[in-house]
Amino acid sequence: MRGMNNLQANICLLAVTFCWSCEVVIFSIIPDDVNPFATTCITSLIGAVLLGACFAKRIVTAFRQDRWLLMRKIAALSAMNTAYSVLFLVGLDYFNVSTGAFTISITAVVLPVMLLVMRRGVEVRTWISAICVLAGIIVVMLPAYEPSQTAGLAVMGAGCLIRALYIVKLNDYAKEHDPLTLATGMSGLNALFAFVPWFIMQPTTFAALPWSNDLVAAYFIYGYFVIAFTISLNMLAQRRATPAQATIVYSTEIVFSTIWACCLPASIVDPVELSVPIIAGCALIIIGNLVEVLPVGSRKEKAEGVPKIQAVADGALPGDDAQQASVPPTQHPQAQALSAQATDLVTRLLSRIPRPTARKVTLFAILLAVYLVIALPFKVLEVIPGFTDIRPVSMLFPVYGIFFGIPGCLANAVGNLIGDIVSDSLRWSSIAGFIANFVGPYLMYAFWTKLRKKPFDLRGGRVIGLFIVTVVIVACVESLLISPAVALFYPDVDIALFAGTVIANDALFPIGFAIPFIIMLQEEIGFVPLTPKRQ
Repeated sequence: MRGMNNLQANICLLAVTFCWSCEVVIFSIIPDDVNPFATTCITSLIGAVLLGACFAKRIVTAFRQDRWLLMRKIAALSAMNTAYSVLFLVGLDYFNVSTGAFTISITAVVLPVMLLVMRRGVEVRTWISAICVLAGIIVVMLPAYEPSQTAGLAVMGAGCLIRALYIVKLNDYAKEHDPLTLATGMSGLNALFAFVPWFIMQPTTFAALPWSNDLVAAYFIYGYFVIAFTISLNMLAQRRATPAQATIVYSTEIVFSTIWACCLPASIVDPVELSVPIIAGCALIIIGNLVEVLPVGSRKEKAEGVPKIQAVADGALPGDDAQQASVPPTQHPQAQALSAQATDLVTRLLSRIPRPTARKVTLFAILLAVYLVIALPFKVLEVIPGFTDIRPVSMLFPVYGIFFGIPGCLANAVGNLIGDIVSDSLRWSSIAGFIANFVGPYLMYAFWTKLRKKPFDLRGGRVIGLFIVTVVIVACVESLLISPAVALFYPDVDIALFAGTVIANDALFPIGFAIPFIIMLQEEIGFVPLTPKRQ
């Protein structure tokens, strides 16, 4: 287990930002009269429970070693997170949909100044990136600015100041302590902080909510992706990145949000009409990101004299010296020790089962359960009712194929079939769906573990590019397997929309979510594929 390299950390930060931008889609399911503090409390609690269940051993170990210090730091992070979130909530009311979100990117301008005040080094390209982001904000906001928005701008500025300090401290603490323990503690404390105002505003709390299947599904979706997945991925990536890199990458949230506002129907998001200032502002923010994250010249880590990890017997590969991850100079030894405790619960469980067939059946059952837990809540986000929906669970098919082989392929296929049954979407075309959802992960399994000579990892740009190409090809194959069956049995269905949705689900979610998830599994948690090694 080597830890993320700089490229992987930036990819994970971008995935975090992408997840944040998807909040608007999830919020469309939640009724408008639901208290926002209730949503924060419940989803943060779900995230904390999920992380606590997955990483209980390392969390207990971390608290035994640094109990009070760790608790104080988690409390400080949660307090700052709550403070800037409330300020953003208040400040955004002063702006319209198309320009307000750009003000959040002011953090990218504030942070370099804060680092300078704290007497920390700031690279020239960080200043250039900040100037590009600031220019993007000005280009969008200036034409629509009104004097009445000055108070809102001041509130957003205060929120960005606190957020910048939060990012700096989060970056420091992630290097000093176990990131997953910090993530779990923050989720739990955020739930507590949100419960207090919720209780004051609605003393009946849970009984006051308009419970429905859609609301429960939305809370679980938010808890999975925006809380548990995002906060843990963010902590692990912050451990390997700089505060400036993280903040600049975070600024792309407005780019993703603009795309959603232009592409998704008005029933899901507040629509935004593209204009020259908005396009120019997004372009400047993207340029600022490229300036900050592209490897031009010597890396900041080299300039600071950060030592490199040497390839060792814990999973490093010969010839990978040039791609070894940088270890921060403030790396806490206990954090490194906790990372070395790979989350091998599945491996240890399977090793206790004597018969190979029984082990495979047990693995299949575990993977099927995980698939259903993730897939079923998203059935409320239908694209073509009864046929297809928004499916982030598609991120699992490359993971299941590459890491678990045939049991993973079967779990993916059976899980999709059960999802059709439960959601009353069982059709004759479900047979083709079953075949396609087996073939998809099997193609990934065959290529990456049988045909390719090198052991699987995503540590370089070329291999990540190859992974993306294989995912897109597999997505097209799955669409070709399913779409003719739908066209044959249900000619009234818009087959072009259906085929496009299948390709989008099976390409975008594996690229956007599976890549960072695999990086986190391999590089930070230490999970290795259970598929047979190539001879």
